[in-house]
Amino acid sequence: MRFIDLTHELKNDTQVYPGDPKFILINSKDTNKDYSLLEIGGNLHTGTHIDAPYHYIANGKKVKNLLLENLIGKSNVFDISHINPNKEINIEYIPTLNKTREKKYSTTNDLIKGLEKIIILKTSWCNNWGDENYFTENPYISKEVAKIFVENNISGVAIDSPSVDSYGENKIHKIFLKNNIWIVENLTNMNKIYEGIYKVFFIPLNIDAEASFIRAFIEIQ
Repeated sequence: MRFIDLTHELKNDTQVYPGDPKFILINSKDTNKDYSLLEIGGNLHTGTHIDAPYHYIANGKKVKNLLLENLIGKSNVFDISHINPNKEINIEYIPTLNKTREKKYSTTNDLIKGLEKIIILKTSWCNNWGDENYFTENPYISKEVAKIFVENNISGVAIDSPSVDSYGENKIHKIFLKNNIWIVENLTNMNKIYEGIYKVFFIPLNIDAEASFIRAFIEIQ
């Protein structure tokens, strides 16, 4: 087996969401010392990161409260890389979910068969990382799709864009987080994986906070 890293490198001046504090990673040791001692500054939503419910939900779970068994496991990777910038990811883009419309789907008696607890949306927007429009023109999840994920008891949703919401919005964040669905944003290297089911690992810090840097990777058999 082998692993594919889905994590952006964190380095000094890593690109951040407009208005967020600048990310700083510098060596703060005295010049006459024979060791390195790096200092970090900025915020926990920099680069590939996870949002816990506390990000928007008062008294919601913090990262330290997330169960490891809900951060590691099988994931559906849905390839919607043909989507255009600023486009809503609706049910038509995900055939597995679109079948529910044909069945007049009701979550009270019929969960989607074969839907894993972790969802990865491959939009290929990660190819725009570093561009001026990366944070402002990303594809984003529709309320309809978010509702289906909630009703199917998904543990987490990950995406290779800066947000599950359109620029400046937070309604999809709130839908997921109030239902204890964690969110991972800014995945990368999505050109190395295809649609299918994989074992995935989203490893955050054990931190008393609303978010965390993570190491995200996927197992290839």
